[in-house]
Amino acid sequence: MNASPTRTTRTTSPLNTARLSTAHPGTTGPTSTRRRTLRRAAVVAASAALAVTLAACSSSAPASEGGSTASGEADLGTAGIALSWIKNYEFAGYFYADRDGDYTANGLDSVDIIAGGGTTNPWDSVLAGQATIGLASDLTGVTGSVEDGAPLTIIGAQFVKSPVGFVSLAANPIASVDDLKGKTLGVDAGGKLAVEAVLRANDLPADTVTFVSVPNGIDPLMNGDVDGLIGFLTNYPLAVEAAGGDAVTLSFSDAGYAQMGDAVVVSTDALKNDREKVKAVMKSVIEGWNTALTDGPQGIADIAMEYGGSENDLDPALQLSSATVLPSFMLTDDTVANGIFTISPELAEQAVTSLAAAGIDTSADSLFDLSLLDEVYAENPELIPGFEVPQG
Repeated sequence: MNASPTRTTRTTSPLNTARLSTAHPGTTGPTSTRRRTLRRAAVVAASAALAVTLAACSSSAPASEGGSTASGEADLGTAGIALSWIKNYEFAGYFYADRDGDYTANGLDSVDIIAGGGTTNPWDSVLAGQATIGLASDLTGVTGSVEDGAPLTIIGAQFVKSPVGFVSLAANPIASVDDLKGKTLGVDAGGKLAVEAVLRANDLPADTVTFVSVPNGIDPLMNGDVDGLIGFLTNYPLAVEAAGGDAVTLSFSDAGYAQMGDAVVVSTDALKNDREKVKAVMKSVIEGWNTALTDGPQGIADIAMEYGGSENDLDPALQLSSATVLPSFMLTDDTVANGIFTISPELAEQAVTSLAAAGIDTSADSLFDLSLLDEVYAENPELIPGFEVPQG
């Protein structure tokens, strides 16, 4: 059996400058944290009056012919979701929402789940109108695009604790920032950019490490060609251990570069003018992930094999072991209380501070709009099922 692809991180690609020439419109930009708080209060106050109506539009309502829900809700048309990597365990919730009919039940005709891992960033697909939402592996590349004028906004994150970091072997570990000195790291273009950001955030010179371009997979580490790799900590360490190695990990967050994984990116125009469609997509995705997390690792692995196994030669055992680790990056005290995908104002500020330390200047106001998920959860409180934060 061939080993299934392990996940690296890719954060940048050349952008279509013609597409990015429009300045960030002030009227459609993200709301501030203060406005977010006020809007949350207003939405919560209004939600009680809307409860009866919203109950009729719940995800359990069957879709009627033509794409409208049984309640008579307006047809929202088609939508797209641009993934940050190939179809595997990482995106199980999107597959559950498709299999269980959540998208159509919430008023969408159909949703195209677009695999990543190619030469186009997910937010490029959003800018091109091919996707309603896109998933950014981390904030580095998409923040640069926003600061260059791309009309994009982050509304949430699948992994509020970034699963991206350094993977090394116990015989030559990278267990702390100090351990980076003199190390050779195997990276792709996006991984190099992220490591450079980690170095700047820790006031380390650029020549602290040596970069080597490597193909996908753990072979360069296992063969001794490099001292460490950059990848997803949900699967790289497991692949190393499956190959007989003793893996040591250091997340970017623990290395002083607070990040999020699979940040949900939308266009500022859609956020203003197609808001109900974006809300329907996110409601469906949350329903799908709630089901996935409830079903547990085996269900996540099974649906990953169903949706991506044949085209990506996925290893069922690695899908299962990776799915076992996945909840620890999604379920925190905040997301258990407020709902998955939500970003607290404090976490948003931490991310901005981390980006600034890495030499990427931005602000929470220009990068985030946290109000849309506030609305989704206020209108659908049953979407917070009472998960527990994984221990250990």
